[in-house]
Amino acid sequence: MAGLLDLFFDPHGVAVIGASADPSKLSYGVVRNLRNGGYPRPIYPVNPRGGEILGLRVYQSILGVPDPVELAVIMIPAPLVPEALTQCGKRGLHAAIVITGGFREAGPEGAELELRLKQIAESYEMRLIGPNCVGVMDTHLPLDTTFITAMPSPGGIGFVSHSGAICGGTIDWARATGVGFSRIASLGNQLDVDIADGIAMMQDDPHTRVISVYAEGLPDGRRFVEAAARVYRRKPIVMLKAGLTTSGTRAVASHTGALAGNKQAYLAACHRAGVLVVHSLQEQNDIAIALATQPLPVGNRVAILTNAGGPAALAADELDRHGLAMADLTSGTLDQLATMTPKGAQLANPVDMLGGPAASMFESAGEVLLQDPGVDMLMAIFVPQAITPVPDVVASVVAAARRSTKPVVCCLVGGESITESIITLNQAGVPVYQDPNRASRALAGLHEYAQIRAREEPGPSPVDGANPRAVYEILRRRWNEFGAGFLDPVASGDVAAAYGIRTPGSGFAATADEAAALALTLGYPLAMKLVAPGVIHKADVGGVRLGLDSVSAVRSAYTQMVGDRSDWRVMLQEMAPRGYEAIVGVQSDPQFGPIVMAGLGGTLVEVLRDAAFRLAPLSSDDARGMVAETAAGRIIKGVRGNAPGDLTGLIDAIVRVGQLAHDFPCISELDINPLIVGEAGSGAWAVDVRIALDTEPREPADVSEAAQPR
Repeated sequence: MAGLLDLFFDPHGVAVIGASADPSKLSYGVVRNLRNGGYPRPIYPVNPRGGEILGLRVYQSILGVPDPVELAVIMIPAPLVPEALTQCGKRGLHAAIVITGGFREAGPEGAELELRLKQIAESYEMRLIGPNCVGVMDTHLPLDTTFITAMPSPGGIGFVSHSGAICGGTIDWARATGVGFSRIASLGNQLDVDIADGIAMMQDDPHTRVISVYAEGLPDGRRFVEAAARVYRRKPIVMLKAGLTTSGTRAVASHTGALAGNKQAYLAACHRAGVLVVHSLQEQNDIAIALATQPLPVGNRVAILTNAGGPAALAADELDRHGLAMADLTSGTLDQLATMTPKGAQLANPVDMLGGPAASMFESAGEVLLQDPGVDMLMAIFVPQAITPVPDVVASVVAAARRSTKPVVCCLVGGESITESIITLNQAGVPVYQDPNRASRALAGLHEYAQIRAREEPGPSPVDGANPRAVYEILRRRWNEFGAGFLDPVASGDVAAAYGIRTPGSGFAATADEAAALALTLGYPLAMKLVAPGVIHKADVGGVRLGLDSVSAVRSAYTQMVGDRSDWRVMLQEMAPRGYEAIVGVQSDPQFGPIVMAGLGGTLVEVLRDAAFRLAPLSSDDARGMVAETAAGRIIKGVRGNAPGDLTGLIDAIVRVGQLAHDFPCISELDINPLIVGEAGSGAWAVDVRIALDTEPREPADVSEAAQPR
C-alpha cells in the first residue's frame, strides 16, 4: 500500500465531501483553495443538496462522481464519516483525508468511531490521513486541500506535522518572509498515515530537498527510524518533537532506568536514523532554509564579514558553542581585503568594515573570503544605517553567494528597514536571519548534516562466543518460578557471561558457615554483597564489603551485614582487578525498543548523569561514539598521570550488552554497575549485574545468534 501515498500529492481528481456554498464554512475554503490555487485536474464538490460552488457542479454522492477521481477530502460531522468513507471505498478510491475532528481527541465515543474508520479503510485497502487534520499541499503541482488562507511560494522544504495549527502558523510565516515549501502534510490523529509515511511521501519528490518534521507522538518508533534511515543520506531530516519532559508512569529500579527516559530514547533513535534534532520551531525553520538552499561545507571554518562588531562577536561565540571555528585567513586574503575595504577596517576574522562601508564591498570582500582555502562558510552581517541602503547590500550578498560553491548566510539586524530585504534574500536562495545566533546555528546545522551524511553505516558488530540457548534456559527458569521481575545477582551474572562479558566467580550464602565454605571454594580476596528483599542499591545501606582476605573476615562481615535476619543472605564474589568504574545498561523503551546506556559508573551515577544512549544492537563505531561523548571515556584514556584503561574492552562490553538486549526483548532493564575497566589490554569485568524481565522469554530459535543488519 506504500505506492498509494502518492495519491495524496498527485491525484487525478479530488472530491470534497461536505463541500458548502457558504463562504464562512471551512469546506468552502477547501474548494476555493483547490480551484483558485491552480490545481490542474478535476474538482468535485459533493453535497446531497447539489447545486454549484464557484462554478463547479456539486454532486449529491461520491458514488455519482465521474472519473477521474483518486482522492477524497471529507469534511462532514464525525458520526457521518464512516458511511462516507465506506462509499469512497465502494467508488474505488484508495486515498482519503478526513479533516473532521471529534474522534479520539474527543473521548471514548470518538475513539470508538475512529476505530471504525480504520476498519473501513483497511477493508478497502485505503490509505487515510487524519482525522482531525488540515490536509495537504503541493506547491509545485499545485494542490491545496486545506482551508488555510493560501499556500507558500514553491520551494524545497517538505513539512510533515501532527499539528494543523503548527502547519497554519508555519505557512503564514513562510508567506510573510518569502520562504518556499514543496509539500506540506498535516497528519492529525495518525490513524493510518503516520510520521514514517510522511517521510516516505517526501522521499522521492524531486522538489523536496529537506524534510522538516514536527511530531507529538511516534507510536511505532522503530518504523520511524527505518523510514528516516532510508532517506537521510539523500535528504536531510530536521526533527522537532513535543512531549520529551516526562518519562511516563513506568516504575524503574535500576540506574539505567533512572537515567533513561523519553528524551534519551528519542535522541538515540534520531542518532540511528540520521536525523538533526532541534528544540524550537524557529530553529527548525532556520536550519531547514539553509539545508534547502545551500551547498554543504567541507569543514567547520567560518568567515564573518560585517559592518558591526557587536553582532559579529555574538556570532563568534555561538559558532564556538556549536563546534564551528573562526577561519584563519591567509596573508594573501588579508592583502586583498586591505585594498577593497575602508581605511581602518579590522581585517582579522571577523572582517569588520566599520559603520559605513559601500554596499559593493559585501560582494567584493565576500568573494575574496570565499576564495580563501581556509574558509568553508561565510556569514555576512549588516546593521542598517543612514549611509548604505539595505537593498544594495542585499544585492551584493546575493551576487557573491551565486558565484560561490560554499555556503553563504546573511544576518540583517533590524526591523522596519529590512522587511522587504528579508523576502528578497529568501526568494534569491540566501538564508537570512535577524539574530547572529540564529545565523550561527544554521551554519552549524549545515556542518552537522555534512558529518551525518559522511559517516559510515556498518551493521551491528558480530558478537563472538554468545550463547543464546544458555541465556534462554536461565531466563525461562526465572520466568517459570517467579514471572516478571529481577533475576538474582548470580543468575544475572550468568546471563552476562553467556554473552562473553567477563564476570567474577560468585555464589550465595545464607549462613556464616555457608559463607566460610564458599570462600574456600572461590579463593581470596573476596567481595561480599547483601541480597535482601527491597534493597536495590546495596552500598546505601552498608551492604558491600570489599577485600575480604580470610575466613574470619568473611564470618565477621556476614554477621555485621546480615545479623539475625532470616530472609537476608549474601553473595560472595571474586575481587576484580583495580580499574576505572563505568556503567553499561539497557532500558526497554515502549516506542523504540532496547536503549543501551554507557557512562561513568559507581554510586553517584544518578547525580553525575554522565551517560550516552544508542539503540540496540550496536556497531563498534556506535559504542566508540558513546564512550567519546562521556566523561568516562576521557577519564579512561588516562588523566593527570594515570595509566589509560582498556577502551577496547569497554567498547566490546557495550556491543555485547546491546546484542543481548536485542536478542532478548523480554529484558526490560539491565545494569552493569560498576563495569571495572582494567588497564590497557586487560579487559573489563562486570562485577555487579542486575537484569529484570517483563515478558516471557522466547525460544532461542526465534532470537538472532548473530548480529542482524539494520
